[in-house]
Amino acid sequence: MKTRDLFSMAFMNLWRRKLRAFLTVLGMVIGVAAIIVMVSLGIGINESFKENYEQAGSLTVIQVNSYREVESKAGSAVMVGRAQEVTLDDKSVQSFRQIEGVTAVLPFFETSACIRSGQYMTWLSLAGVDVKEAEAFGFDLSEGRMPTSGGGVTKLEMVMGAGVLQGFYNPVNGKQAVDKDGNPKLSIERSRFQLSFDPSNFDIRYGGDPSTPKGRVYDVKIVGRMAETGNRAYYSLMDVNLVKKLAKDNKNWMGIDPKKYSQIWVKCADIDQVESINQQIKDMGYGTYSLNDALEAMQKSTEQLQMLLGAIGGVSLLVAAIGIMNTMMMSIYERTKEIGIIKVLGCRMSNIAALFLVEAAYIGLFGGLIGMGVSYGLSAVMNTAVLQSVGMKSVIPAYLSLGAVGFSIVVALISGMYPAIRAMRLSALTAIRAE
Repeated sequence: MKTRDLFSMAFMNLWRRKLRAFLTVLGMVIGVAAIIVMVSLGIGINESFKENYEQAGSLTVIQVNSYREVESKAGSAVMVGRAQEVTLDDKSVQSFRQIEGVTAVLPFFETSACIRSGQYMTWLSLAGVDVKEAEAFGFDLSEGRMPTSGGGVTKLEMVMGAGVLQGFYNPVNGKQAVDKDGNPKLSIERSRFQLSFDPSNFDIRYGGDPSTPKGRVYDVKIVGRMAETGNRAYYSLMDVNLVKKLAKDNKNWMGIDPKKYSQIWVKCADIDQVESINQQIKDMGYGTYSLNDALEAMQKSTEQLQMLLGAIGGVSLLVAAIGIMNTMMMSIYERTKEIGIIKVLGCRMSNIAALFLVEAAYIGLFGGLIGMGVSYGLSAVMNTAVLQSVGMKSVIPAYLSLGAVGFSIVVALISGMYPAIRAMRLSALTAIRAE
């Protein structure tokens, strides 16, 4: 029997019993759609976690801290603690730059300061960074430019955090500097600003210690504003060398050693290199933190959920497989005489088995393709009507849909294996005599 005739005859056998074939295919459709949708929910959860972590900060950035984890033993128990043992300085910056796969290194100071404009003041989180490297680490601006490097303490340039303008208030009565629509009354273009690390300069409620010299007040020019997206939005930026000079003049207020960085951020060329670079930095004796570590831990915890969801969908496919086997067995009983005749006419045993396997494969193929289409529709409906409101989504990658179709064909072939063998071994004389 020619291959073309085999496929044509198998299709016609299913077509002669349309209702039965439709119901069997429908079972496969439900099983395939269930598997795709369930697994897509697990993939969507992982994607949502990844997007959330990317919004919180780049997954290719390693934060190097001034401490490292150390192990200590108490009897048979091993405890992990943190010890302030490591100094982050310019030598550390140079050593990190030499690591293969590192594209940028950002020395980092962080402190708090007060800023005033007229009768209004507020607190801000001030970061001293290498302004030439800042853009590579996600410090994006919504307007203006980065501050210039150097310039001395007589010329302060600063990028203001995204929400700082909305935080200004009158320290006398606590009234915020916003209009009736909630828009800030101050502007980085029109308003004049002063900066101090001594809050008593701007707020009389801070009496301070009379024995401590008053902190200086600096005129500061706001040259830009941070974008409102990402976790960098709340930082106000100055050049790191300028912050070092300010730290020397404000030892009693800033609490920063100008020779030691609070953090150093390391940018990796690719997310696949983060783990190896992170380990190299740890081997140097530094403590590290990376959002990629947290993401990997979260993804491992969701793998079990994804397997559970896939197993739930697999139950539907198992039921569909039993339906295919039942359909094939019924087909043998109804076509016993037909099988006997084609055997007597000289049809090979392998062709008879192949005929039933092709019929099963057709059921798996049609069920898989239709189930794939149904799953895309269900995914779109869930994303629009249900999952969007709870911060989740269903994601169906191409490998999942195509893999599900291939898997449905394999399941159908396995289900049709026993009926095919049963038909192949059927005695020709017995089959001819059957009514």
